[in-house]
Amino acid sequence: MHELLERLGRGDTAIIEMCARADQAWSAFFTELATADVGTLSARLGIFQPRFIDLFDSPSLGETMMAWTAFANLYDTKTGWGANEQRAIELITAFAISNCSAEVKSEATSAVISYELDKHPAYPGAVGAPGTRKR
Repeated sequence: MHELLERLGRGDTAIIEMCARADQAWSAFFTELATADVGTLSARLGIFQPRFIDLFDSPSLGETMMAWTAFANLYDTKTGWGANEQRAIELITAFAISNCSAEVKSEATSAVISYELDKHPAYPGAVGAPGTRKR
């Protein structure tokens, strides 16, 4: 995130182009995997990471932006998650169990908190969430 903010502050317009390509890549990814379960989604994230990082001119920026742009692709600032809500919840688990790098997983956790998905009733680990024990 630091590199992103630094480059935006310097007026680096290549960032806009890279983020647009990332958004297009996520749209294709989610369309292709529209009916995939979390396990499949997770496996494909690991396969997708090297290709995704190549969309950016810096490997560290690619790792930083992978999770952020995934959630951003599913979210609309005016209408929220809408029909993408379930996929966003599944994406939390998919990133967590994927073989993506520690950096990508860390950024996924940050994105989840930023988008307040950690407060969602179906958040993995929430009391009463699917797959958890009720207390």
